[in-house]
Amino acid sequence: MTHALPLIFTLAQANPLEHVLDKPVLTVHGWWLLSNNIITLVISAVAMLIIFPLITRAYVRGEHVPTGTRNFFEAILFYIREEMARPVLGDQTDRYIPFLWTLFFFILFNNLLGLIPLDVLTGWFMGPLHLHPIGGAATANIWVTAALAVIAFVVWQVNGIRANGLGTYLKHFLGGAPIWLAPLMIPLEFIGMLIKPFALAIRLFANMFAGHMVLAVLLMFTATAFGAGAALGWTVSIVVVLASVAMMCLELFVAFLQTYIFVFLTAMFIAQLVVHEHAHRKGEGGSHDESHSGLGTGDLTDFSELPDAPRQAAMHMAG
Repeated sequence: MTHALPLIFTLAQANPLEHVLDKPVLTVHGWWLLSNNIITLVISAVAMLIIFPLITRAYVRGEHVPTGTRNFFEAILFYIREEMARPVLGDQTDRYIPFLWTLFFFILFNNLLGLIPLDVLTGWFMGPLHLHPIGGAATANIWVTAALAVIAFVVWQVNGIRANGLGTYLKHFLGGAPIWLAPLMIPLEFIGMLIKPFALAIRLFANMFAGHMVLAVLLMFTATAFGAGAALGWTVSIVVVLASVAMMCLELFVAFLQTYIFVFLTAMFIAQLVVHEHAHRKGEGGSHDESHSGLGTGDLTDFSELPDAPRQAAMHMAG
């Protein structure tokens, strides 16, 4: 413990960005072969590859009533499928739910790993002179959230083309307007298409980055106070610890909330390009106004039929 305290104070005196930004762990000739974010991403992926095969193995053995850890994860999986995805994806839910499940838990595990002070723990065992930080949330890195957003973007665009055909897909850039408005509508629709993954990436990055920065700044107050005297240092430390506990509880809530929002909006964007236009094509016997087309109109779903949380998120994005 006496070895860990000087290390914590040393970390507290550092630039708060040192606790958030990606840092190299292994380099060769200046090239980063391994960084703390890469390690966190790998840990999350390995955790998923271990946990979920173990869960499904029980079903193969005929154990259909979940208990313990299985019950915890199955409750989350069921909620994502029935309360998040099915209200917007309808009969296409089973087609896209494996992707949404994977996206949800990969982001969630990375968010939660970011709450563990791995830089302090590894420094405790390795010594402050040989500290190789592997902490920090990978989802507080804009490049990571952008990569996740691009993957989601490719999924909904490719499946939109597959479900509707290239011709129908291209028509949606008119936004339902007559052809003579194409010079105005096509650029607007194209910009709107690009804004969606941008919003996904920025929303997740900004929320995770801001929370970790606040925690790092609070920790820095401790070292500053101890520099002014032990009495002030211990007084400030007590306040900082209480504030940090409150912030960690808030960060835990944000970790789940931002994961939920990212995945739900991804499901919404898939529904916009796949589900509603598919329903429109099945009911082409009526007029265009009666068939409620998803591509080419701004009204993509009946928000009143969604559960409370998804409806509020959908209405927020619809503006």
